[in-house]
Amino acid sequence: MFSANFNSSYTDKNGVEVATGYANLNDTVSIQLAVKDRVAYEADKANVEAQEADFRAKVFQVADIMGIATGSPKEAE
Repeated sequence: MFSANFNSSYTDKNGVEVATGYANLNDTVSIQLAVKDRVAYEADKANVEAQEADFRAKVFQVADIMGIATGSPKEAE
């Protein structure tokens, strides 16, 4: 059985880290977002959410290859 762990850093338009993302792939897919600076996150929410969507897509692509999950991240929500 394969397993994988991923970490990602989300930055605002000024390059400041405002959140981190974590993903664990074992028998299931688990993705979490931890906001470090709520004010900066809210101020640049669209940008950070676009980064998060990209991270989720990459995680689900790996999960699909591993045979853990199929489909797109939107279908899993």
